[in-house]
Amino acid sequence: MSERFFGATLTLSTGRIVPVRLIGEQHVKEDLGFIPSFADWVKCIRPEPWMGRALPLHLDLDPLAANAA
Repeated sequence: MSERFFGATLTLSTGRIVPVRLIGEQHVKEDLGFIPSFADWVKCIRPEPWMGRALPLHLDLDPLAANAA
């Protein structure tokens, strides 16, 4: 996400080019002590009742499609 905002690299005043990804990874390591995997992140999500109430998107876009099936 930081690459979206800042680009792939930053150029320091000394002329050194630094990858933004490395800066972001260092920040996460300093805050959390490690870089969490997707599995680590998913394990921490608590499902809420509203999360299971979504309808298929095609029903919102074309209500007649439900009758054709």
